[in-house]
Amino acid sequence: MNLDPAADRIGTAHRAAEAGTVRIDLDSAYRLLDELAALREHTAELVTAGPRLDRPLRFGDNWVGHALSRRLRGVAVNDRGLTPALAAFHALLDDVAATVRLAAGLYDTTDHDAAGTIGRAAP
Repeated sequence: MNLDPAADRIGTAHRAAEAGTVRIDLDSAYRLLDELAALREHTAELVTAGPRLDRPLRFGDNWVGHALSRRLRGVAVNDRGLTPALAAFHALLDDVAATVRLAAGLYDTTDHDAAGTIGRAAP
């Protein structure tokens, strides 16, 4: 699975958000960030499950069943298979979330909130 085109588009959106040409309102940003967090959680579970897929599949005790089992097992666990693709997708979701935060101005808000918290905690 080639995620390079998606990564390129996310990078373009991120640069536009840095330049201030892409903005998003806070309500929409929070909704998107919630959805992205749910997707990240789900993909993390799938990535973690990847090694459990490295076992023979039972499609019958004949040459067709054995061939199908080997092929699907290989797709699930090889270095170009499901688990690496899901891990790459998981990383892209991080990039999308960072872009949404930037476009909504949430980095400034987070810094401001953190400064306020530190200021209240300091004697």
